Amino acid sequence: MARLIVDPLTRVEGHGRVELLLRDGRLDDVKVRLLESPRLFEALVTGHRYDAVPELVCRVCAICSAVHKLASLQALENAMGVTVPPTAAMLRELLLLGEHLQSHVLHLFCLILPDLREVPDILMLLKQGDPLAVGGLAVKAFGNRIQEIAGGRVIHPVNPVFGGVAYRPGKDELETLAVELERWQRDWPELAAGFEQAGHYPAAGTALGSAIATGLADSFALSGELLWYEPSACAPVAEYVRLLGERSRPETYAKDAAGASGPFLVGALARNRLAAARGVPVGRLADGLGIHANNLAQVREVDWILQRIGQLLDALLGNAGTGPLRAGPVAVRGGKGTAVMEAPRGLLVHHYVVDEWGTVVAADIVTPTAINQRVIAAQVLADLADEADPARMRQVTERIVRAYDPCISCAVHLLPASGDGA
Repeated sequence: MARLIVDPLTRVEGHGRVELLLRDGRLDDVKVRLLESPRLFEALVTGHRYDAVPELVCRVCAICSAVHKLASLQALENAMGVTVPPTAAMLRELLLLGEHLQSHVLHLFCLILPDLREVPDILMLLKQGDPLAVGGLAVKAFGNRIQEIAGGRVIHPVNPVFGGVAYRPGKDELETLAVELERWQRDWPELAAGFEQAGHYPAAGTALGSAIATGLADSFALSGELLWYEPSACAPVAEYVRLLGERSRPETYAKDAAGASGPFLVGALARNRLAAARGVPVGRLADGLGIHANNLAQVREVDWILQRIGQLLDALLGNAGTGPLRAGPVAVRGGKGTAVMEAPRGLLVHHYVVDEWGTVVAADIVTPTAINQRVIAAQVLADLADEADPARMRQVTERIVRAYDPCISCAVHLLPASGDGA
């Protein structure tokens, strides 16, 4: 048996590799190895007060710091019976949308567009003055400004605090965002169309995996109290342990989801599939692209994000934005709390157990790239089943992995306890 190694994976967030095992010149097995240094966050937060933990876990990843902090806050608030006031909830959602916006356009225009233009990186496109590359970075900058205004800074936000938010952004700041939003609501369709027209993807089979996401029953959303999963089922978020069935594997520093309903697919394509099944789609996707349709699903989500940001800004600039910013005095108590949110690249779970003194005694964080590990390997195996050219295998493998928009830094937050797993 021969082995082809794709190392390092390029134009992804974090460090990992893929091993292609060949028998008689044909692909026989695939190993996805997420090997970035473990971050130990579940162990690090144990023993800390409940209100210190969100400040720690948002350091899991700079790209996804807002959603980690928001999911952590919500899980801990659930554990202690705290309800966030509506104005604070709107500001938190605005922060989440800003993160999704900048992350999606980073993936589309910095990591995927070079493949579509057949160049090695975005720097070459910027030197050429490519309008999609230039425009994509401008949209990303807008997403960063939303995070800075709603969160207090671009990464590791300081405005979300236990029970709500610390402050209301100034009216002039929100009005500035509203003016710039009008520009991107007007100009985004042209950028989106240009990206789609540039697309040429490798031959692909059906996108594999049972889609799983959170959201609302009657509208598209990035958070909710239920887990929706294919073909047509849902479960309370507290059942994530049973449903996902996380396990350790010897070849990776991240757990993977081995639940009976899997392998699972998370991310924009999964959200699109499930929303369509509930009758609340965010836009029709082209057929025949396989997992590469995840790129177009992110394009469709940007359409929705820009509209939703407008709704929130209208509310925050009106009477709805003048309410209280934090819940009343917190009575410290013990309990268990789970929250699920959609990170840009898929389902994120935070779960905590708090004792009667407000100390976190147990924590569990499940990240989207960890969930996607099994289906990434299965997709590479399926799409390259008839391929015999080693160079083509390496190239297509990278493009398949990139289509998932993986965040390896988020995934490898566990330390191998022994030689057989994480």
